Amino acid sequence: MAQSPQLATVADTLTPARKKVLVVGATGFLGAKILHNLALEKSAAVVAMSRKGAPSGGDAGIEWVRGDMMDPASLDRALQGVDVVVSSANSYMKGSLDTDFQGNKNLIEAAARAKVSRFVFLSIVSCEAASAVPHFHAKKVAEDLIKKSGVPYVFVRAPSFLDQSTDFIAKAVKAGKFQGMGDKTTRWSYVLTDDLASYLTKAAIYPGADIVNQTIDVGWSDGPKNQQELADIISDVINKRLKIQIIPWWMIRVAARPVKLFSELGYDLIQMFLFFRTGLYVSDISRHEDFFGPAPTARDAITRWARNQQLIP
Repeated sequence: MAQSPQLATVADTLTPARKKVLVVGATGFLGAKILHNLALEKSAAVVAMSRKGAPSGGDAGIEWVRGDMMDPASLDRALQGVDVVVSSANSYMKGSLDTDFQGNKNLIEAAARAKVSRFVFLSIVSCEAASAVPHFHAKKVAEDLIKKSGVPYVFVRAPSFLDQSTDFIAKAVKAGKFQGMGDKTTRWSYVLTDDLASYLTKAAIYPGADIVNQTIDVGWSDGPKNQQELADIISDVINKRLKIQIIPWWMIRVAARPVKLFSELGYDLIQMFLFFRTGLYVSDISRHEDFFGPAPTARDAITRWARNQQLIP
């Protein structure tokens, strides 16, 4: 039996409107995972921003818009009608830090002009204590600009990525080695990017107002790990003993000055590793489970990572 026009109208009014969610940084390693997660959410109408427009063979359910973080006019066009911005954009290891500073400033100002209802910003654990690390400091600068703008926000602060687009840990493990930094005792926090993409998605579609203007560290339920612990868990998961190779702190520190002369981003990377040595790069996950559900253990995350990297069946 056909549904009456009156019942159809009532049904439409009872169906929550889909929020238009714009993903900035959509073409990146993490951004692609955020897009995939959001595309599965019925409450989100997903829009992806790219300087070049839609890629070939993309998801038909995702709308692509052109936009460049260094071009404010293009951001105004991209943000038309947008309810929620999710930004995982950065220029780290791409030749310049312009996006991390000026690009973020442009995006924040455009979000304020567009009066978006939520700005989900990927930040970094303890960035307020890392002024010597340019791309960490850029996150704190952006957080302050967002707060000043008055745009409702959620800061999801991530620790060190267990996996990368080029997974150096996995490459070494496949060769029977674990290559670490600094020493075997200093602990810092980690996150698997599949999990991080899930958290950013949940921050975007979370229905309650209690998440607004929250700063949420994410990480593992059993806390930070040192290089020995990380190597031991990986060895146990793949059932293969790894040879541990550690680049010592003194060698990293000595390299800083000459690298600074010819590589801005290389120097940034060295400063990041030296910040790890402070012991401050540790997630406080007290708010994590309130909004994103149970945090995984290190073993759970590493097992899924090992399976993704075909280290185990």
